[in-house]
Amino acid sequence: MNNAMINTLEPLFKPKNVAIIHATEKLELFIEGFRIMGFDMKNLYLVNPLKEELFGMKCYHDLADVPVEYLDLIIVSIRRDNLIDMLKDIFSKKQVKFIHIFTAGTGEADEKGEKIENDIKELLESHKLSTRILGPNCMGIYCPSGRISYYPTFPRENGIISLIFQSGDLHSRMIKFASIRHQLKFARGVSIGNCVDLQISEFLQYFNEDEITKLICVYIEGFSKLYPDEGKRLFKALKNMKKPVLLIKGGKTSRAQTAASSHTGAIGSNQKIWEALFKQTSTIEVPSSLDDMIDYTYLFYSMINRRKQDIYPKGKNVLVILWSGGFGILATDIITGLGLEMPLFKGETLENLKKIYPKIIGSLSNPLDLPWIVYTNEYLKIAQTAISENIDLVIIESDAWKETHDKRFMSYYNNLLQIKKHVETLNKILIITLPEYSSETRANFYQMLMRDDFIVFPSVERAAKAFLAFFEYGKKQK
Repeated sequence: MNNAMINTLEPLFKPKNVAIIHATEKLELFIEGFRIMGFDMKNLYLVNPLKEELFGMKCYHDLADVPVEYLDLIIVSIRRDNLIDMLKDIFSKKQVKFIHIFTAGTGEADEKGEKIENDIKELLESHKLSTRILGPNCMGIYCPSGRISYYPTFPRENGIISLIFQSGDLHSRMIKFASIRHQLKFARGVSIGNCVDLQISEFLQYFNEDEITKLICVYIEGFSKLYPDEGKRLFKALKNMKKPVLLIKGGKTSRAQTAASSHTGAIGSNQKIWEALFKQTSTIEVPSSLDDMIDYTYLFYSMINRRKQDIYPKGKNVLVILWSGGFGILATDIITGLGLEMPLFKGETLENLKKIYPKIIGSLSNPLDLPWIVYTNEYLKIAQTAISENIDLVIIESDAWKETHDKRFMSYYNNLLQIKKHVETLNKILIITLPEYSSETRANFYQMLMRDDFIVFPSVERAAKAFLAFFEYGKKQK
C-alpha cells in the first residue's frame, strides 16, 4: 500500500485513542459501539463540563484534562453555533489527526450553515494543520479490525467490502440489511456527509491500495461547493481503480437534486457527465435502489470470495431450470428484457437430453421445465448435460418443501449439490431463486443453502440484474 495513503487515513479507521466532545446520553450508540467492537475503553475519553460520569465512564470537564498529548480521533457533537470556537479550542490544546464532526445543520441547512463550513475550511488552511476533518453532518466510521463502530449492532467480523456513503442512514441500512440478508461482512465503512475537508476521491484511493478491501460501494449525491475540482479528482480516482466499484448517484432528477442540496448541501451535476464517467471507467452504475446495491454487492462478494482467477463470465447466456411452464414464460420475458440471452437447445445437445428423459412432462427447451423429477437421477443428468460451454449463468427456481429431512428432499438437495459442483468445475455461476415469505421450512431450507455456500436470490429479476452488472464489470476489465 502507498505509505503516504496509510499515514493519511489508516488512523481514522484504526484509532489508538478517541475523545468524544460533548459526550451525552444521546451518544450512547457511539459509546456502546466502541464497547461491543472490543475497543480498549481506557483509550476512549468522554468530555463533558457538566458531568462526572457517563455510562460508568469518567467524564473530563475539559479537553485539556485528557491525559494524552495527541489524539487519533475526536468526535465532535455540539450545536453548530459553537462549532468554530470548539475547533479553535481543540487546536489550542491537543494535537489531533482526525476530527469527525457529527454536528448537522451546516451547509445543507441555510446560508449561516454554509458560512460555518467556509469558516471550517479557512480555519484549517490558516493554521496549516495536518488535522483532517470528516463531515460535518455524518455518522462517521465503521471498521471491525479497528474495533470502531457508531452502531453496536453492526457485524464484528472482518470482511472484504468497503463503503463510502454521503448518507449516514443509507450507510447504516446497507451494513445492517446486507449482513442480515446475506451474512455479508465489511472491511471499512465511512459516512462522509458534507465533505468540508476529506473527499470521496481520497477514500477511493485509500481503498484501492488497502489489502483487505476487495470490493467498494459508493453512494454520492454531489460535490461540496468548497471543492469545485473534486469531480475531476473523482474521475481520476475511478479511472485508476484496480477493484470493482459499485456506485449509486443520488439525485439524478432535478427534483432529487433539490433534495440532495437540503440533505448534504451537495452540488448536483449534469447527468450526461455521470453517463460519460460510467462509460470511461470500470465503475458499475447501480440504480437508485438500496436493494439493487445489496444484490449487486452480494453477487460480487460471493464470486470474489471463491478466490478464482477468472471469475467474470465470458458471455450473457442463461439457463433456467424450473418447475412451472407459466413461471418460465415470465422468467424468459424478464431475462431477455434485461438484454441477457437464453439459447434454445438443439442438435446433439437436444438429442442427448431426449435420451436421458424420453417421457417428457414439461419441456426440454430453455427454460427446462422439469416437474415431478427434481429428486431423480434424470434431473441431475439433464441439468449437467444442459450446462454446456455455451451457458454462463444457471438459475434454478426452487421453493420450500413440507419436509426438509425426508428421502425425496434429501435426494433433491443432493442433486443441487452435484449441480453446484459441476457448474463451478466449468467456471460458471449458479444461482438458486427462493421466494421470500414467512415459513419455518423455508427458513430451514435457506439455512442449508447458506451453509453449503449457494448463492440465493429471492427472484429471477434480482438475480439477473446482479449477474448483468457482474458481467459488465468483467467486460470492462477485458
